[in-house]
Amino acid sequence: MFGHVASFELRYQLKSPVLWITFGLFFLLTFLSVVISEIQIGSGGNSHVNGPYAIVNTIGVMAIFAQFVVVAFVANVVLRDWETGFGPILHATRITKFDYLFGRFTGAVFASIIVLASVPLAMAIGSFMPWLDKETLGPFVPWYYIYGFLVAGLPTLLLCSSLFFALATATRSMMGSYIGLVVFLVVYLVVSSLFARPEYEDLVALLEPYGLGALFETTKYWTAAERNSELMPITLQYIENRAIWGGVALLALTGAYFLFSFSTKAASKQKKERKS
Repeated sequence: MFGHVASFELRYQLKSPVLWITFGLFFLLTFLSVVISEIQIGSGGNSHVNGPYAIVNTIGVMAIFAQFVVVAFVANVVLRDWETGFGPILHATRITKFDYLFGRFTGAVFASIIVLASVPLAMAIGSFMPWLDKETLGPFVPWYYIYGFLVAGLPTLLLCSSLFFALATATRSMMGSYIGLVVFLVVYLVVSSLFARPEYEDLVALLEPYGLGALFETTKYWTAAERNSELMPITLQYIENRAIWGGVALLALTGAYFLFSFSTKAASKQKKERKS
């Protein structure tokens, strides 16, 4: 049943114009950053636009922007059936809470992955444009794009999906979910600025939620030649960072499971009717 629910949710999201509009916007913005030197995402410096450093940098930054898309997908999973009145009907079926909740969540996550996949796709296609200065390009290596997506994009996507899925489950509000996202980003930016000192580099690399600090910690003294030819290594610090935030994501999903109830709104409605 889990697989049926997940595939149903993914098919639903694939029919949504929101998915393809955001896919197009992310693709266009990334494509322009590759083919127009005045547009930069992150700080590529003198790195090749299709080099491993620039690819990881761009995917990591775009994954942070993708949080706004993630909230739209995963919060909609929780809210849609209650807004349409279909929730109580599902409660009467044999579908389990786990299959329903995490099947829907999985489908929404795959929809988010499709949107973020537009970033490496746009970078790869953009690097083949004939008007680009050949000196800004290196050899086309497909593994660079896959590696960048796996280490800088997908973990951030999964973390944010889990956190805001739990928040949407707790608040049952799209507005509440977006407010939570804004608060999360503001706290992240404030804390990052407060700890932007050399003595805090190790602490930031360990606790920074997106894992970029741990990735770029090992490359801050790299030459341009190294950035253009070598992949960022998976260090123990990066693994510890991802383990910490992976644990946070699991806690969020566990909380979402226990907070979710098919009959939450129905029960509250009955209480109001009894009081009146």
